[in-house]
Amino acid sequence: MFAFFRSFVVLIAATSLLAGPACAASSLPAATEPVAAAPQLTLLTGTILGADGQPRPGVCVFPIANRRLIAVTDAHGTFQLQVPIATTQHLQAEYVGLGSTRFDIDGQHPQPAKIVLGQ
Repeated sequence: MFAFFRSFVVLIAATSLLAGPACAASSLPAATEPVAAAPQLTLLTGTILGADGQPRPGVCVFPIANRRLIAVTDAHGTFQLQVPIATTQHLQAEYVGLGSTRFDIDGQHPQPAKIVLGQ
């Protein structure tokens, strides 16, 4: 069994020598390739209330421009949504049976929002 592993290691070493440095260099990114900067993010927070003033759990909150970023309110009706910094974030809160509401939050200096569904 030891002979099998020794021949296997020799085979791997021979293969890497035959591949040469060109193969290894092609798998590494070039040092001069530009790296895209990650967008700066801000955390938007708030509370979603029903018309009766009670917190609403299970409400979907999302940016109108990017419906893939979704936050769902917790048992206290609060949400946290991390979005790219912008001058104003246009958001929508939606809940089946209670309707939806569109609202804006200042993306540069966000303050916790209190939103009433259906208004």
